[in-house]
Amino acid sequence: MNLITSGNKKKHALLIFPRPKGSRTSNDAFFPFPFLGLTQVAASLSAHFNVRIVDERISHISGKEKTDIVFITALTSTVYRAYFLADIFRKREIPVIMGGIHATVLPEEASRHATSVVIGEAEDIIDTIISDYENGMLAPAYRRPCRPELDSIPCPDLGLLNWRHRAFLSPIQTSRGCPNNCNFCSVPAVSGRKLRLKSVSTIEKELNALSRFRSRNLFVVDDNFTVMKDRAMAIMDIFRFYGFRWMGFSNLWVCEDREFLQAMQKSRCASLFIGFESLNNQGHLSKNRSYQSPESIRDAADRIHAYKIGIHGSFIFGFDEDRADVFQNTVSLIQDSGIELPNINILTPFPGTPLFDSMERENRFIHKDWSRYDMSHTVFRPANMSPEELQQGYAWALKYLSSPTSIMSRLKKGIGNIPYFLLANFSLHRQQTSLARSLWNPEVQRFMQKRGLCLC
Repeated sequence: MNLITSGNKKKHALLIFPRPKGSRTSNDAFFPFPFLGLTQVAASLSAHFNVRIVDERISHISGKEKTDIVFITALTSTVYRAYFLADIFRKREIPVIMGGIHATVLPEEASRHATSVVIGEAEDIIDTIISDYENGMLAPAYRRPCRPELDSIPCPDLGLLNWRHRAFLSPIQTSRGCPNNCNFCSVPAVSGRKLRLKSVSTIEKELNALSRFRSRNLFVVDDNFTVMKDRAMAIMDIFRFYGFRWMGFSNLWVCEDREFLQAMQKSRCASLFIGFESLNNQGHLSKNRSYQSPESIRDAADRIHAYKIGIHGSFIFGFDEDRADVFQNTVSLIQDSGIELPNINILTPFPGTPLFDSMERENRFIHKDWSRYDMSHTVFRPANMSPEELQQGYAWALKYLSSPTSIMSRLKKGIGNIPYFLLANFSLHRQQTSLARSLWNPEVQRFMQKRGLCLC
């Protein structure tokens, strides 16, 4: 394949991570959370195209950019922006290839805007797309019957990202898929429940590439890095050899294994991203089934902290067992446990998940405005509180946890390493406070305070 224009120059490919102007999320930060999807696609394209990646969290697309083909990946909450951009480029007769989670689970909807839709993982299909593009025969949809082997995927081209993506964290992936079956998670629909593993030699190759960047903080983006202990311990030794401090996704069970915790501490694990999710009923969350009370969760956090490992704790409001006291109870647990970096969300039934299907059957949706499916807005009718109470309780908890007083209070109870966690918290503080203010409803707040359900 040549893909050469006049003057022996490569054609241009524009890769877009869309984001609506003026939108806010609780995870917005000056140093954006690292992502790999488009950088891996870019690595497959770079032999044939001059490739440019634009993350609209940092800079926006006008639709007038010079390009010969466009690739867009979109979350459910950003898909309207993706459709808007796709329509602009197609009016210019520029082909648009659309992929990502939302396009995978609702390909017919995406196909109304894109030239071609990639269903599932894209890396193994890129060569076919390039060949069809060169021959002027792009198909409406692309899907492989088997998911790609991770060693066959080129090393992600992180050099195409803005410096802000790499200044604080460098991303790496060592596996794909998640064996858990949480009904609100869309990972199985895209990556499957069977773990696919990247070889140690490929991981070392990628770490060599990351070593040229400034950041010495590594984020392991696997859905559950610690699920295979022996393998994780071997990889952690490699992280240590290359001089990286690292963070990654895990479950609470790690608190039960002293040897594993010691190995993580030795390998310079800075923090674990742990999905605590619900205080009220862990029974339907297979990953944390042994921890069904606030007391057991506090004890687990204490055991992890004992090895100087911080916790990035995820909590979700709105499960059917939750009542309006869940907000104060969760905030108290976070503060008392010294969970350094809390991540709170509203339960969101994303298309393609069992939760979405069950709420569809029960007629519980308030609307299907995808722009609100961002885990910060209530889009369904909760079982034991009103939608307004769920929204206000979330806004109150976000405001409380992002305040400087609350941040300093919980960091004093944590493991130390205060400069690192101060930077992590205050990089989110401004946007979280702004989001909380935009969601705040004084009338609902007064009603809940009268019932003793929210602090001032």
